[in-house]
Amino acid sequence: MNDSFLSKNLASLPSAVSEWIQTENTMVEGTNYRRVLSKTGDDTLVIDGVWIHSQFDPKKEALRFVTELPHDGTERIYLLFGAGIGYIIPYLLERPKVTILWMEPFPFLIFEAFRKFDFSEAFLSGKLVLITGEHLEDQLSEAVKGKGTHPISFVPHRGSWQWKESDYVRLKHIAEQMFHKKDVNLATLTRFEKIWVKNICYNLPELSKFRPVSDLFGIANGLKIVIACAGPSLSESIPELRKYRNQFLLLAVDTAVPILTSFGVDPDLIYSVDPQALNSQYLEDYKGEGILIFDPTSTYISLRLDKGPKKGFVTSSPFPLIQLLEKTSSGEIGSVPFGGSVSTNAASLGTLMGAEKVYLVGQDLSFTKGLAHSKGAVLEERLNYLESRKFRREKHNYKQLFALPQKQVLGNSNETYITNEKMLIFKKWFEDHTKENPWTNLTKFGAKLEGMEHSSFEREFLNVNNDSEKEKESVQNAKDLIQSKLMHNPSFFDQSILTKDLQNTITQLNEFVVLVKQGLSVSQRIYNQIKKNQINPKTFSEDIKQMDRIDEEVSQKKGLNEILSLGIQRVILTITEGYDEHLSLEEKEDPRLGVAKKSLLLYEGLFESVRSTKRMLTKSLYRLQTNLQDLRIER
Repeated sequence: MNDSFLSKNLASLPSAVSEWIQTENTMVEGTNYRRVLSKTGDDTLVIDGVWIHSQFDPKKEALRFVTELPHDGTERIYLLFGAGIGYIIPYLLERPKVTILWMEPFPFLIFEAFRKFDFSEAFLSGKLVLITGEHLEDQLSEAVKGKGTHPISFVPHRGSWQWKESDYVRLKHIAEQMFHKKDVNLATLTRFEKIWVKNICYNLPELSKFRPVSDLFGIANGLKIVIACAGPSLSESIPELRKYRNQFLLLAVDTAVPILTSFGVDPDLIYSVDPQALNSQYLEDYKGEGILIFDPTSTYISLRLDKGPKKGFVTSSPFPLIQLLEKTSSGEIGSVPFGGSVSTNAASLGTLMGAEKVYLVGQDLSFTKGLAHSKGAVLEERLNYLESRKFRREKHNYKQLFALPQKQVLGNSNETYITNEKMLIFKKWFEDHTKENPWTNLTKFGAKLEGMEHSSFEREFLNVNNDSEKEKESVQNAKDLIQSKLMHNPSFFDQSILTKDLQNTITQLNEFVVLVKQGLSVSQRIYNQIKKNQINPKTFSEDIKQMDRIDEEVSQKKGLNEILSLGIQRVILTITEGYDEHLSLEEKEDPRLGVAKKSLLLYEGLFESVRSTKRMLTKSLYRLQTNLQDLRIER
């Protein structure tokens, strides 16, 4: 063992990882551990009677295992779940075009490996990445960034698994979860990129009349908030929602609104996030007093309904287009943590509002009793108009159940429910965040949320201390305060400034499109010359110089590029993450042609994004100017 190797290895790691290893380098309690020599004289370990490497020849064992791993000379990732003291790693490092991700939960094993081998050069080059300590999923996600199309081989270390299988299985589950979540997120990003841009642009005139969601932060201090989700069991909780209605603030996701109102339950707040036009139908006949919590990417149709909520609070957004609105504000809009579904946002908002407890109801995260939606949901009611001899609502429900591969999940009484991978992502999100949030699950049926208390309305709201009147008064005061926030003057957003900013942005886009069109023309010429193998050295050199100049000018338009980037995420992923479904086999095999194609794709995407964004902002500017003109006439 070599302590100089240890020092070099630790120094080559990110400081946070190095510090964690040194701080946590203690033996697992009760572990019987000793270092011994194999028959060939190489070090090995025996832990709790388990040989971590071969007791005869650890190097031969590692080499034999490596030869069985796939390798065709192309880019590849090996994800190691444990490596003992690291015999396998030097053999993997010999292979070209590979990245080795080493996940290890036990720092003392890392210490043993670091004393045996010098991995410092591989760590510094990025060919070897150690993933250990806290936030493993985030570390793994960062490690695979830019390697989206590289095939991945899961490599479990046999000796480590024989010793502590449950710990290494957990690593495997984390990896599977991360890769699936990444695939879902990327699919969502590329699917909705254009509709998100459209909604933000078209929502600007209406949202400029809204208040910021930050007005609600802390407003329900000490109160109880119930989050009504639209899972299949929501309708079965209606009696309790009605019985105890005055003892809590009711925050409903928009998909649950028709179900609640059909039973005479009116929410105080309604959260809308989904960008699809269908979601506006959940609100189109709403006549209650509920106030909107509106994400800027939610469908713009919801704000233009003849009926439905017209006032509310707007949240911030991670997308740069929202800067057009933020720049006209008199303070912070406020951000709400986003977990991929409207129910995750709603639960997070409940915490930000300062609630003493936040309760989830209708959060089944499963196909409870074989249903995809709660009875009374808009999707179900629309089938009244679609049913025919060949298409029945039962067939639609069946298609929903099998749209994604089915999984099984346990309920709170250890019963089994059917779910799918998408709902499991949301389940994991709630479980990961429940420790720091005052959440309790009141959902009658469906998946158990590990780590979250499961209770009932009777236990939580049956007040035997005669405090119910005081509680009702506090809830009513909070409702009145929320209503009063909407009456604040002057407006939080300055519509006059927004009008000027839109005019300036449209002017800049008109100028920018000329430059982008030049880049598109030059990149097309360069691509054609390489593809046809008809390169004229003089003209090709001039085109490359002109392309460099245009690239430089385009890159300097930082603000515009940020605004336009949301609409070309698929192209950006092709360039930065390796998601090269746009590239033909010829373009993948010829590096020069591949680079030229990516440049061409970038300018095609930018050109289309400039034109469409300019067109949508022009329409929003017209609506905003019309609104301001009508306001002046009213005065």
